[in-house]
Parts: sequence; structure tokens; C-alpha cells
Amino acid sequence: MNNQVSKKILIAEEAYKNKDYLTSYSLYKKIYRESQAHQIIARLVDIAFITLKQTNTKLEIINNLIDIGLKKNNKVKYSNELFYLKLKLLREFKKFSLFNELYNSLKSEQKKFIFTKFEYLHYLLETEKYSEAENVLAEIQSANISFYKIADNFFLDRKFFDQIMNSKLDIKHDIIFHKEEIKSDFDYVVTVVGNPEIFENEILSFIKSLKKTSSKFLLSLLIHDANNNEIKFINEIIDNIKLENFSIFFENSQNLNLDNNETKAYYTTRRYILANDMIEKFSKTTFVFDADYIINNDLNHYVKLNQNIDISLCIKKSFRYLHLTISAGQSMFNNTKRSKIFLNFYKKYIFYILNYKKISWHIDQIVLHVAFIITKRYFNARIIDNLNQNNIKNKECFFYHTFHGKYEL
Repeated sequence: MNNQVSKKILIAEEAYKNKDYLTSYSLYKKIYRESQAHQIIARLVDIAFITLKQTNTKLEIINNLIDIGLKKNNKVKYSNELFYLKLKLLREFKKFSLFNELYNSLKSEQKKFIFTKFEYLHYLLETEKYSEAENVLAEIQSANISFYKIADNFFLDRKFFDQIMNSKLDIKHDIIFHKEEIKSDFDYVVTVVGNPEIFENEILSFIKSLKKTSSKFLLSLLIHDANNNEIKFINEIIDNIKLENFSIFFENSQNLNLDNNETKAYYTTRRYILANDMIEKFSKTTFVFDADYIINNDLNHYVKLNQNIDISLCIKKSFRYLHLTISAGQSMFNNTKRSKIFLNFYKKYIFYILNYKKISWHIDQIVLHVAFIITKRYFNARIIDNLNQNNIKNKECFFYHTFHGKYEL
């Protein structure tokens, strides 16, 4: 590759790093036409994965790009990457029989390519071949590759699950103020967590939408790291909203001894820990929501529609990986034995990670994914996906994600 092409690639790559994907794709495409540098195809495929919507057009475009690369490239390094991308594409579109056919056609060395192995792990998880998935996961974890550190807290085996469930680990949260009022009967609990800034910018809108649309609920709200003035201010707002039933906690995070990033990561998990405590206390269906959700229809009706399941989760349609498959944005847990196992495991495993490992971003969704598989595999939990009907595109949805105020119905 000559210096002129290398310089153009650097410019295209800079646009990619800055998430200017349209510019990057155009530059890479032009470079390919001028130089026939086949290694560029992998980057074109990568950008197409990121930017194109989940349609048959996306499937066709990416598939054609990969086939062009495989026909014109005989270097092992690039062909390994293209085979991995082909597997990724087939899994993304749930073409599992084609995935299996392609994977079994690969040579042994091609299967050892770490990215290919990672795709194969996810294929095994999605087709519920958990025993083989345990072995592949162990191989990936033993490779100790920094790119796949997200796999460190992921596990599948029953023995370690039992160890977590039998542990006596606990975290003493520093609750500095708690106020609870219950004035009427309620059928379910709605849980949300944030700090004073999030309360003002997002949670307040969430609570107002909840009160406007829904009936027979108790709001369970936890605010962390508020000063005395903020505690007074938030309590006054809650009083002015005049909720029938609420339980509000104010908590200090300093005794957790976490840095700023770890604190943010921990409080993404805190809502599920609080949900566990609420379902144990009240024995009622319990919802968990991100602060930037809006309630659009009566949740009481949603509970009645889904009374014959255990758990409702947000299961993603694309980019399904260990840390992304289950979105932590919203969930519902009916008052069943399986739901309680799910939430109790979640709480105990987060406490285990806090004590023995390092908490990091996406830990909330990694542990959700583990709990999802464990409760399905060993306890036959009845779990449904709630993302398909409950999103901004459906005006009749019960709730939707605003993506920090970006979208409104």
C-alpha cells in the first residue's frame, strides 16, 4: 500500500473515530475504488452494521460486501475477519441454520479466531445450547483479552449460581432519610433511582406521567448523594404532586468507597436491588424504570394483561452481546417465585462483584443477562420481551424511552 493511500485511510479512520460515519464510509469507498485495497471492505462492513437499520436491505448490502471481499482476498488475516463478519451478520438476523452451516465449514484455525469464537458463543446462547456455551465462554475468559473483559463477570454454570445464592454477602447502604406514605390499596410498585440532577431533569417528568396515566401504584424512589437543601426541595415536590402511595429513600454513597465512574455504574444496578427489596417487602408486582422513560398508558392494565408470566424484559433486536442483549431500561417482575429468584440473585451477585471484583459500566445489563439465562435454564422462568410493543413508534404503548429527552410522543 503506497503512502498516498495510507494518508487517505488515516483521514477516513479519523472520521470513523469521530463517529462521522457517512464521511468515513464515503472516503473508504472512494479509496477502495481507486486502490482495490481489499482490507478496507471490513471497515465498510463495520460502518454499515453501525448505521443501517435492521432491514433486509442491510442484510443484502453487508452480505454483498463480505462476498466481494472473500472472492478477492486470499490473505488469512483478512479472510478470518470477513468470515467473522459473515457470522455476525447471520446471527444478527437470526439466520441460525446458515450460521451453523458456515461455522462448521470453517477450518479449525479459522474457528480459533477470537472474534469468531465470540460470535459462536452468542450463537450458542441464543439457540440455548448452554453446555457447549459454558466451554466456549471458559476459553474466551482464559484468553484474557482486554477487549473481552466484559466476559469476566458473565457465567452460566449452576454451581457458581448456588454459591452466590448461598452467600451471606451484604452491603450496608447509608440511608440518611426515608419517608413512606400509604393512603390507599395498590397493586404494584414502580421503582426509579437517580441523583438530584437526574430527579430534576428526568425523574420528575417520569413521575408526572405515571400519576397522569396510571392507577393503584406505589412509587419507590431512591435519590443518592443529595445535600440537605436538595432533600428538602425534592420532598416538597413529592408532597406537591400528591401521590397516594410512595416510599422515598435518600442515600449517601461515600461508604461504598467507589470512584466517580464506579459510583455511576453501581447506581445503574441499584434500582434492581431496590426492586428486590420492594418485592420482598410488599409481595406485589414490581416495575423498574430508567429515569428517562415516560408512562403513556395505565400500568395497572399492563399488569393485568401480563399476569400469567414471571418477568417482562427489554430484549434487544440488534447488537445482542453479553452486555447489550438485555436492556436495563425497563422491566416488570410479577410476584412469583421465579421473579424473586431472579431479583435476589441479581442483588447478591452485584454484592459479590463489589466485594471481590471491580464494578464497571454495563454491569447492570451483564448481570441481567446472566439472571435471564439462569432463571430460564434452571427454573423455566416465563419471560417475555416488552420492547416490541413499548417504544416511541407505537402511540398505544404503555411506556417508552425518551433517550434523555430526545423523543416524545
